[in-house]
Amino acid sequence: MNYFKKVLYNKVINDDIRYREFTFSFALKIAILIVAAGVFFDNPANTINFTIYPLKEAIRVNLRPPIIMLGGIILGPLWGAVIGGIIDIIAFNLWHSDLTYLFILTLSTIFRGFAAGYIYNYIFKSFSVKAIFTSLAVPHLLTSGLIIPAILNYYYNIPLLSNLRVRILVQVITLPIFTLAIYFILKGLKKSKELRTLHQKLKVMLNKDDLTGISNRKHFMDFLNKMFSMAKRHSQPLALLMADLDNFKEINDTYGHFKGDECLRKVAEILTENIRNEDLAARMGGDEFVVLLPQTQMGEAKNIANRIKNSVQEMDIKESGSITASIGVAVMRKEDDIESFLKRADDALYRAKNNGRNRIEWMKTDSLKQELKFS
Repeated sequence: MNYFKKVLYNKVINDDIRYREFTFSFALKIAILIVAAGVFFDNPANTINFTIYPLKEAIRVNLRPPIIMLGGIILGPLWGAVIGGIIDIIAFNLWHSDLTYLFILTLSTIFRGFAAGYIYNYIFKSFSVKAIFTSLAVPHLLTSGLIIPAILNYYYNIPLLSNLRVRILVQVITLPIFTLAIYFILKGLKKSKELRTLHQKLKVMLNKDDLTGISNRKHFMDFLNKMFSMAKRHSQPLALLMADLDNFKEINDTYGHFKGDECLRKVAEILTENIRNEDLAARMGGDEFVVLLPQTQMGEAKNIANRIKNSVQEMDIKESGSITASIGVAVMRKEDDIESFLKRADDALYRAKNNGRNRIEWMKTDSLKQELKFS
């Protein structure tokens, strides 16, 4: 049942070549391109013909089968089946309409695409030559080497043994070539995924503080600019907390920078535990932290600040005593720009430090008067 669900929802096990999320619309675009290529190469004028001694007749190699199997490998078994069926129907009406249509041949083509996609994406767990060769060889040998010769013998009286001999000979020659060609195509997709993954990791690294793992100053300022503009445009509330650890220098001087770093990491954990997914906590530098709270009024911002302050006070850093935090709170006003918004939060923090530390201070949105909350 689990395998059936994975196949139905295209949740592949072997995702080494999936360099992005294969949404329905994206997969459909790729499928259309593969169908166009398959129909084009099924044209008798685009087939490859050659002779092999001692065979008297020329051997015809059609590139449609590997294209169908490639579609299944890249997009998954269900897409491979759809691609195979559509290519077979369109190609027959374009290039082979003088022959009698046999639905059973279309079914064999559907099977080819499905089997290649299933073997590669669900039996094998990683990109390899073995995975590619097996995904091509099994469905290709079953369809071209057994099923189709039997169908042609039954409906058209084409000699079974001689047909099998020719087809198996062709597959012995072409399967290594098809495997090599598809290997380089998939290797390119795998490389694209590796580069994309590396780019994402670098992007995350550029936005994260090395020590604490939360956002750094650059990422915070980018996020602040975005949220500030959005809040102004839609007249939404926006709150800012600016926190500073009290007497943090004493911990570094007394217990060493290792304990100081541990303290900063624990504070960062407290910040992330006390905010929502849409909020952003960042380390601005040293022992100074900020939290941006979109769509947050003053009352809720003060509650969050109070939880953070209490959690920092209760924080246990072995052999380094206790530590507290002072926090300034500001809520965006209509006349604010980013600089004034930051300055009011910083002024509130400065007042909290000057009036005893381990406290929260904020400013009303309609006045420059500051209120002090003791705890």
